[in-house]
Amino acid sequence: MKNDSNSFSVLIPDGETTLLSNVVHSLSLVEHVKIYVLSSHKRRYFKYSIENNCFKYSRFIEKFIYHKNSTPEEWIEKIDAIVEDFNIDFIMPIFDVSTMKILEHINNLNNKTRLCNLSNLANFETALRKDLLYLFLKSNSLPCPDSVIIDSNFENDSISLDFPLIVKPTFGFNGGMGVRLVNSKAELLAYTNRNKTDHPILLQRFIEGFDITCNVLCKNGKIQAYTMQKASLVKSVKVTPQHEFSFFHDDTLLELMKDLMKALNWSGVANIDFRYDIKDNTYKIIEINPRFWLNTEASALAGVNFPYLYCLSTLNKDIEFKPVKSGTFLHLKALVKRLQHNPFLIFKINYLSNNTPFRFIIKDPFVLWCKFMWRTNNILSSRFLKRKP
Repeated sequence: MKNDSNSFSVLIPDGETTLLSNVVHSLSLVEHVKIYVLSSHKRRYFKYSIENNCFKYSRFIEKFIYHKNSTPEEWIEKIDAIVEDFNIDFIMPIFDVSTMKILEHINNLNNKTRLCNLSNLANFETALRKDLLYLFLKSNSLPCPDSVIIDSNFENDSISLDFPLIVKPTFGFNGGMGVRLVNSKAELLAYTNRNKTDHPILLQRFIEGFDITCNVLCKNGKIQAYTMQKASLVKSVKVTPQHEFSFFHDDTLLELMKDLMKALNWSGVANIDFRYDIKDNTYKIIEINPRFWLNTEASALAGVNFPYLYCLSTLNKDIEFKPVKSGTFLHLKALVKRLQHNPFLIFKINYLSNNTPFRFIIKDPFVLWCKFMWRTNNILSSRFLKRKP
């Protein structure tokens, strides 16, 4: 591995995931970084894969490599081959499932020294599984909502918490999928009947308050960089990605983050969901997403480029970090809505460049054009099929 923080190459081995653009956009802000992507999906035609299909045409990516979905051992072997063929400096998995797969087969990876810092498998699984995390938080006296772990065949009388409750799968869902607010045992029963799973289900006491999201980069339990953010508009209890949010800073929350990451002896990045309890004015830990997140590039534009700092941390370089205490960010969906209400916003180039994905669209327009063509073709095809007798 090069000991040069000014010029290096990064392999993203799980380019089929929805977080690819967020990480690539962040790394594109740094000069002399070559990005290689390994993807198991050549063409996937449904909502969450459009962006990744088009990203193989991105000018930000040095090489996009397709490898047919295979066994974990074959995938690891392909990673090793790419590292050696292109002299890759860093292997950076960006999604939790693929990261866990690497940790489970770490002994098969010949180029372990090229892998970005990661926690051990046990701690990673504790963070990933909501039932294990709840038990971990309770055993370490870390604040979290009162919860009950059940399976889909639970008995109503076994629920000791008062409604309303937040019900969520403990494993296998991302981006808030499967998370619901239930107000009665009947609603809970209907939920479990609709969502049969082999994994336990977590019931959390609903907390009156608001959601907070924090992002961290850690090494051996010590936080090296972080951001804190809260949504500008919350429409419902259902968990969805933050399309419009503001950065802020709170020393009390920072201390809780430090305690949590130290207890987990965490290494790598993580996205942590908190809930601020307005009844007792405290933060409660809700869950941890042990991966990058859907606004990674927002932090980079604000001055905290997590993927780049992740590489520096792996090199044991000093991290130059300054907390972000203010600022806003609008994802493309939120930006379109703003422009509908205020078309003159399009003339605020500096704001668009620093607070939205606008600069990435301008620098890499073919990706957006590819998405547009795919969606247009999809719409026309669906209408044609409906009309066909």
